[in-house]
Amino acid sequence: MRLLWISLIFTLFFSACQGKKIEDKGEVVVSVYGKKLYKTDLENIVYEGISYHDSVVRAKVYIDKWVHNQLLIRQAENNLTPEQLDFSKRLEEYRNSLVINKYETELINQKLDTEVTEDQIYDYYNNNSAEFRLNRDIVQLASVSLPNDSKKKWVFTKLFRDYDSLMVDSLTSLANQYALNYDFNIKEWRNFDEVIDTYDLKIKDNKSFLNDKKFFIVNDDEIYTLVKICSYRLVGDESPCEMETDRIKYIILNNRKKELLESLYKDLQAKAIQDKAFDVF
Repeated sequence: MRLLWISLIFTLFFSACQGKKIEDKGEVVVSVYGKKLYKTDLENIVYEGISYHDSVVRAKVYIDKWVHNQLLIRQAENNLTPEQLDFSKRLEEYRNSLVINKYETELINQKLDTEVTEDQIYDYYNNNSAEFRLNRDIVQLASVSLPNDSKKKWVFTKLFRDYDSLMVDSLTSLANQYALNYDFNIKEWRNFDEVIDTYDLKIKDNKSFLNDKKFFIVNDDEIYTLVKICSYRLVGDESPCEMETDRIKYIILNNRKKELLESLYKDLQAKAIQDKAFDVF
């Protein structure tokens, strides 16, 4: 058997390296209860450039798998009833499903309007805002970090503490001169749990903290960080439209797909009736 393997693999490997193709079934490699695997069935297993060792491994795995399957198929065919072995209806349904899916996909690719404007997104959100509820607390904030010995700490502290709306331009100018780092992107919504982790805050109740605290300081031996909560929303509140943009785009496009396919079906049904090819018994 080992010599048969070596002879077979050598022949396959040599043929692949020479770029030759065997045109007919030819030599049988293995037979199981009359089912035959031919050498030509293995021609895609080896290819030009593959090593002899890899050729042996790949061919052996393929042949072992083929034998395994043939034994199971024979056992199944001997033990299942003709009705159980009749897959014609299931295969037809599967084929029909593939054909329909393929056609619908091509139709959608050709005719679906995939442009979704900001106005369409906001219109959908405003008409369906109740659908968008938060499952986490979120905040909009500004932050700046200074050296702990900075003489400008009081300036930033006053600006952060005293104003309901930050003067971002003024803060940016100051931060560029004196801050170690800063973030004044106050339009971005952030997961409040991540803010808690970032600043190692000890909070028992998020809602109470956010209701009471609009400003806090995180201080250690080297860095003095100021954080201002500009806005917040809690679990169960309406989710901001800007956080739902991707989801709304998906919903709008999915609705368009449904409308396109429903229109197609109605047109086909109308044509079938017109052609007198549609009967209900």
